[in-house]
Amino acid sequence: MRSCIILCGGRSRRMGQDKGLMILDDKPVLIHLLGNLDNLVDEIILVLRDKKQVCSYQNLINDDKTLQEDHHPQIQLVTDLEKDQGPLLGLLTGLSHIKAGGALVLPCDSPYVSRYFIKKTFEKIEEKKVLAMVPQWPDGSLEPLHGYYHKKCIPIIDSILNRGLRDVRSLFNYIDVDYVGVEILDPEKTSFRNLNRPQDLK
Repeated sequence: MRSCIILCGGRSRRMGQDKGLMILDDKPVLIHLLGNLDNLVDEIILVLRDKKQVCSYQNLINDDKTLQEDHHPQIQLVTDLEKDQGPLLGLLTGLSHIKAGGALVLPCDSPYVSRYFIKKTFEKIEEKKVLAMVPQWPDGSLEPLHGYYHKKCIPIIDSILNRGLRDVRSLFNYIDVDYVGVEILDPEKTSFRNLNRPQDLK
């Protein structure tokens, strides 16, 4: 099975800047995340807000020598089909560009995503016949931006967007979803740690 990752970029109001470009341990957050994906997937689609953000991210990628090596998957940078329309449109944009049958979606502000999580997610999805697989915490809360989505979701997402809905969770009302415990996909649970406050960089 061809494996694909969709990375969703964005700007944080709390952080006051583009989270993918923030420096963590002397490296941009995006570079940390891309390094974790090395040798694990066939393609990476980076969904960004506009051409200005594409330019910033492309320069970042071009400046990192390890990302230019042959063993690293191809990275395709694309812009949202419409600007500032929320994560569901970002998912639609990403799925519209992939060659694989589906993709694991990750936010650009998750530098601690583990290689175990990536491998386990693709391993589990091969066993399933559902259109989506989403991590779930013991209290029932979900991690939709750490989930796997099949390309067959595209027309359903398009229909939902036409109704004015923008949240990825709204998709779950219309498709079969396999909810998998976060401890199964990542026993350490570090993959779900996001950078939402300045102190998270320390």
